[in-house]
Amino acid sequence: MTSIKNVIEFEHAVIFGYPVGSRPVFLYDGFSSAHKKSSVAPYLNGSYLVDPFFDACVKQIEPALYRMRDLAPDDFYANVGAHPGYVSPCISHEPGYLSEEIGFFARNEYGTYIVLSLMRPHDAPPFSSAEFAWLVRIEPVVRSTLAHHWRELGSKEVSEPSGACLSSFVEGTFRTFGDPVLTSREQDVARLILRGHSSESIARHLGITTATVKIHRRNLYAKLNISSLSELFALFIDVLSTASPVENGAGR
Repeated sequence: MTSIKNVIEFEHAVIFGYPVGSRPVFLYDGFSSAHKKSSVAPYLNGSYLVDPFFDACVKQIEPALYRMRDLAPDDFYANVGAHPGYVSPCISHEPGYLSEEIGFFARNEYGTYIVLSLMRPHDAPPFSSAEFAWLVRIEPVVRSTLAHHWRELGSKEVSEPSGACLSSFVEGTFRTFGDPVLTSREQDVARLILRGHSSESIARHLGITTATVKIHRRNLYAKLNISSLSELFALFIDVLSTASPVENGAGR
């Protein structure tokens, strides 16, 4: 980490492992205060499910270096990423705390992803094209190092999976959220809202009109007795706090 920071400035770094069929495993942080370090807990307790980096792992993205803004849905930063309880991935409860987050994605032979996130605070510029290009050049070395890091640390915490897919836990959690109050279509809309999609994007995904999306949103808010995205997100995290991959049929 130090060798990278000697060339390119960043404020925070964190490494998570994403084993198939299990919750994320916290491997490393470079935080400078206990306050920021304590912010990891909300992420591990459930908000990782709406993290674009986690979603990319579930979708089995090609190992490489990515900017989060290139992976996130269209309304992510306006909605989920700015929610006071959301950690992206794990450093602050403050909306707009970061100017940018980038991630090195490595994957081992079991399908486990190991992701190194580098972050800059809101008062620093995003990573420039030249900086990103330099990081791309060293990406193969970083990827190899991350895989080694998992073998040394992460695999001691989680047994490698026997084939169960983490995506079944994710989709199962979203699918049952709101049962039995919400209709299946309202659950679809809630899932996409939580992942940071705008009304227009939801309409495209579901093949319905934007006006219909707004009706579904209004109805699901009323049924859940909430009035804002922040309340929807908080309710979702409450549900996740008692869930586990095994309970949702995605055991290790």
